[in-house]
Amino acid sequence: MKTKFDDLVKLRKNEIEKIERNIRKINSSIKMLKEKEASLKKELLSFSLPKSGTFSEINQLKQMQYLLQNEIENINSQIDVLNSRKKELLEELKKANIEYEKMKYLQNKEIKKKIRKLQLKEAREMDEIAILLRNSNAT
Repeated sequence: MKTKFDDLVKLRKNEIEKIERNIRKINSSIKMLKEKEASLKKELLSFSLPKSGTFSEINQLKQMQYLLQNEIENINSQIDVLNSRKKELLEELKKANIEYEKMKYLQNKEIKKKIRKLQLKEAREMDEIAILLRNSNAT
């Protein structure tokens, strides 16, 4: 049964789905970054200080370790930003769900009102038919 709230309910539902899609994208990005971080940490731990060698070789190794540590820190900061955005989206999702439920409630209330109105109309029509049949039988 069509109500004036149908479009609003559909709009609210679409908002929820959009937010949920964004949360899934963020979760996927976080997972990917954590995998990359784990890989970099593993690579960093695989470095061992050489027992012998030139100063430049040791310096290169230290430079590589420093670059890997910076990359890990950058990934961690990206993860923090994504987690922060995810938290914001979860709040938006909660609000959107509340709005959706409000519209759904109003839609259901409107449908019940229309059904009640149709039932009353049908009852009146049945009463009229009964009266007409009674009057036609009486004559």
